[in-house]
Amino acid sequence: MRKFHELTLERDKNDIFRFNSIHETIGNPKFLNFFRSLLLLLVIYAILWGLFSPKNAFTTGLFWGLFWPFFMVITLPFLGNVFCMVCPFGFLSRTITKYGLKKKIPKFLKNPYIGFSLLITFYWIPLYVFPGLFRNSFITALFFLTFFLLAVLVSYVYANGAFCRYFCPIGRVAPAFARVGFMWLSSYNKILCDPKCDKPDCAFSCPYKLSPYKFDKNNSMESCTLCMECAGSCEGVKYSIRKWSHSLFSKMKKPNSWEIWIYIILLAVITITMRFHHGLGHSPIRDELPWINIGKWLETTTGIGKPFDWTGLVALVMAVSITLTLVLGGFYIASRLIKKPFKEVFLNLGYALAPLMIIGSLSHVTHFFFTHYYHEVINGFSQAFFLDIKVEPLASRKDTWLRIFYIFPFIAAFWSGFIMWKRLDFFEIKGSKKLVVYIFSSLIIIFYLGLTIFQLYIRYGGSHH
Repeated sequence: MRKFHELTLERDKNDIFRFNSIHETIGNPKFLNFFRSLLLLLVIYAILWGLFSPKNAFTTGLFWGLFWPFFMVITLPFLGNVFCMVCPFGFLSRTITKYGLKKKIPKFLKNPYIGFSLLITFYWIPLYVFPGLFRNSFITALFFLTFFLLAVLVSYVYANGAFCRYFCPIGRVAPAFARVGFMWLSSYNKILCDPKCDKPDCAFSCPYKLSPYKFDKNNSMESCTLCMECAGSCEGVKYSIRKWSHSLFSKMKKPNSWEIWIYIILLAVITITMRFHHGLGHSPIRDELPWINIGKWLETTTGIGKPFDWTGLVALVMAVSITLTLVLGGFYIASRLIKKPFKEVFLNLGYALAPLMIIGSLSHVTHFFFTHYYHEVINGFSQAFFLDIKVEPLASRKDTWLRIFYIFPFIAAFWSGFIMWKRLDFFEIKGSKKLVVYIFSSLIIIFYLGLTIFQLYIRYGGSHH
């Protein structure tokens, strides 16, 4: 039941909960749970369809055409973590926990890298090493069934949202990249919380034991999934539209190294590797690329060929190596120049890398929406629900107007570079010294921008042989 205070609350203009229709839907956990339950049924249906009807378009279309590449990547850099807000697995987890053992999770399992490691190990590495693996609806169904069962098991045994916080593959990824967006959850502290609210209902109601009334103070929403249980318990919770990436321009009270490592590793594993393997790997200079040649040599030497892709593995290793060298090397040199500990530089400047992968990925998902996702999703749903609907792709790769979406990597590089420049002010350096430190701190941004320009030049401006 919502808690009403004696003092009439006048909501801020940027608080979207001032609109009653939004407050009673997005801010209402009962409404959200109804919507999540429908999505959960859809997910279960997709898993069963994939297990018992192999090679169907519905299972792969739902998971790889709608949920992950399109909905999540489109929403995160603008709307924040709405993916977790409606996530059926999160709803399943919270529901099962109510009837479970509610044990305290052991300290060694309180590791934010567990779920993230599962994502890298069981999705991205196989994606490069065994191309086409997840185009198989049966494999896709097994993949999501595994995490479905993991959610059930972990949530039954442990309390406080253990699955979402530690075991979900994107349980830490989405909140980390949500910093780039416009939306922010907090509370009316000065009006209701200090000192009038002696019992923080928003914190007590949170399944993850977070404190929304501290989000502004800490400049962090931590691992908040926007389940909105807090909004359902107290009128003092607000959900605001703020300046784009506003939290990235301020100092973090308690910076999280796991957030920065997520930015770095996913930039390497997704963006840079994709540029190497798929972008340049299908260009006119393909035969001159080192990862192509090393991959061919390894295939010949080991005698191991298809379906194993040595080129994808080498591209992944090279991308990770280059990214780590540029980021860590650049931050190390910067720390020496400003005479500050490396850890301090890493934890302060690393947040500037947040936009690179998530905003840059908009180029891929918007392009693929017109060439792949749209018709794959529509035709998949048509097949699964026995509808007489069949659509064609909205565009082909040859359509030149699709090039407009290549603006996103440039926006990503500019925005990341701008945030980096602003965050250098934390170290109170100016003039030419600030410029030199900025260059070394931004080596990965410079590389990212150069790689983008080079790829576009090879594809559209270079001489084709």
